[in-house]
Amino acid sequence: MSILFLVTLLVVCRVSAAAPTDATEVAAMQAIAKSTGADRSLGWGVKSADPCDGTWSGVQCDKDLGHVTAISASRAGLVGTLSGTDLVDLGFLSNLDPSFNMLGGDLPILPRPLNLLTNLNLRSNSFLNMPKGFFRSFPFLETVVLDDNMVILGDIREVPPCPALRSFSANNVTISGELPVYFGNSTLFPALESLSLARNQLADGIPPFFGKNSNIKFLDISREDDDGYTEKLTGRLDFVSGMTGLVEIHVAGNTFLGPLPDVSGLVNLKVFDAADNQLCRPVKFPPSVAVNVNGNPQIGKSCT
Repeated sequence: MSILFLVTLLVVCRVSAAAPTDATEVAAMQAIAKSTGADRSLGWGVKSADPCDGTWSGVQCDKDLGHVTAISASRAGLVGTLSGTDLVDLGFLSNLDPSFNMLGGDLPILPRPLNLLTNLNLRSNSFLNMPKGFFRSFPFLETVVLDDNMVILGDIREVPPCPALRSFSANNVTISGELPVYFGNSTLFPALESLSLARNQLADGIPPFFGKNSNIKFLDISREDDDGYTEKLTGRLDFVSGMTGLVEIHVAGNTFLGPLPDVSGLVNLKVFDAADNQLCRPVKFPPSVAVNVNGNPQIGKSCT
């Protein structure tokens, strides 16, 4: 038996093993194409109704099983909404990225969870609300990016455990009030390493137990905006001392006051940025830490 014949046989077997795309997923993708405008901007469904035949730009599939596994439609000119009743039928979806478009309405809530979705990037759209059941719809997310949307409000205090979430970023949305302290709960978010909530409307103090013994390595809560009714984040930075895994912390542009925190137990700390606050006390950091405390008039002086 010739090598050429064997290669040809393997190719034929490979082709014959491919499964037809799941009919439910085909219908769901066609609905998503219409609701997001991808049928017009990306030509989804124009040449073929099958999202896995290679004509749907940005759609990835497991052709052997006939399932959609990823949607990458960043900067695609999408305008419309993203329906949870359509997304829920994409049960094998692991990555969803329609960032930098003009999608609006509420963040999607699903009738049942998408257990394989690990990466969700909705950055730079016009979403209006984070409903209460958001985390229950995507229980195994690893990364979430919600930066630069119009408003994300809603009651999200009741949060189920999110065992896989490593990174949550919601910069420049409109999260107001107290810092959502559940993000620092190592029981709810045991894998969380990066938390970015900068340029929102967070206010009030942060309890000293926030992030204690968590795995958070990167924390950015800088430049919270004054909404005219409440002050920016304020109070003492005592909570920092208990975040033993910290590598970088950014709290610049708020109204934190009192002494600089004791960071002697933070053996991995590399960046401490607390510029433009109201902190005091001489700076005592290891030389390996890049420290920015500019704009604190009482730094270097005793706290009164």
